[in-house]
Amino acid sequence: MQAKVSRQELNRRFKLVYTGLVDKGEIVKSDRQKSKSAFAASLGTKSHIVNLYLNDKRLITYAQAKLLCSKYGVSEVYMFQGIGEPFDITILPDPEKRLCVALGIDFSPNILFTNVEAFASNTVGVDLWEQNERFRIPGINGDLVAFYINGDSMKPTIEASDMVICSPVSLADEIDEDEIYAVVSNTCVWVKRVQKCYDRHGRWTHLRLISDNSDEFDPFIIENSEVRSLLRVTRRITGLK
Repeated sequence: MQAKVSRQELNRRFKLVYTGLVDKGEIVKSDRQKSKSAFAASLGTKSHIVNLYLNDKRLITYAQAKLLCSKYGVSEVYMFQGIGEPFDITILPDPEKRLCVALGIDFSPNILFTNVEAFASNTVGVDLWEQNERFRIPGINGDLVAFYINGDSMKPTIEASDMVICSPVSLADEIDEDEIYAVVSNTCVWVKRVQKCYDRHGRWTHLRLISDNSDEFDPFIIENSEVRSLLRVTRRITGLK
């Protein structure tokens, strides 16, 4: 985009897209999986907020508009530039993307590429998605984060300048012991193997972070309260730099 569309215009286009999704059977009142509530949840909001958008009492956000395009096959060119139609695949920039749409294959970029410094200074969320590049690797799905590794603490499993692709998880989720995670604190990002540590009451209170290059890097322990985000390392890509 050369310039951001106004929120008022974005909301006007959203209302047209919403009507189109109803007409296409993507939003169905009597269908639990396709209800307005399910639609709202896919945008990270509630159905009563969607009603406010539809009645011009509130305005859809840029981040929600991006989710709308990604999850429902809406043209970003239409939403953010007003070019073409909401579901017009002829305006896509290359024939490969048009073929993907025709075959029902998702081509939308789902991997956020950032640097460790930006990653450490932002939450894993909308601000990062809006400020950094995105890309897609066929066969790798989900909302993911990628960055280059600095240092050799995880040798030989992960080398310096390798790219890792990570999937956000919650501390409340089940964490697999001794698997590799990106652990984001308020000051830095560690990529380490993770073990849980418990207090005398059996409560999980700390994480033990372990380097594969144990000859040079000792394990250390951090409190759960220091962890702002946790991401499982799902892929390693080498030789890109």
